[in-house]
Amino acid sequence: MSIQIHNDGLAGAAASETSRAEQLARPDGAGKPAAGQGAGSGDRVQISSLAEALTTSQSQRAATVQRLAAAYRNGSYQVDSTSIARALLNESLEAGGTESKP
Repeated sequence: MSIQIHNDGLAGAAASETSRAEQLARPDGAGKPAAGQGAGSGDRVQISSLAEALTTSQSQRAATVQRLAAAYRNGSYQVDSTSIARALLNESLEAGGTESKP
């Protein structure tokens, strides 16, 4: 995943701050931070834990679907009608009867 920032249309102080940020980000060291500004003082975004959680969730879901598909194919999949009925009723009760009336 990559993020691109374009500064087209920025004016005034925002444009000068963007230019300063670009100078500081140069790998050649031309824009070293001034005294009192640590190298870690910039904004950071970390999404690796979220991406990892989503990947884990997706792989677990895929494994469950494969297991259920195999059980259905070989005829061993059993529907628990009582559990399904309970879940449908609970969901309906939690929704608070928000059906639209004619």
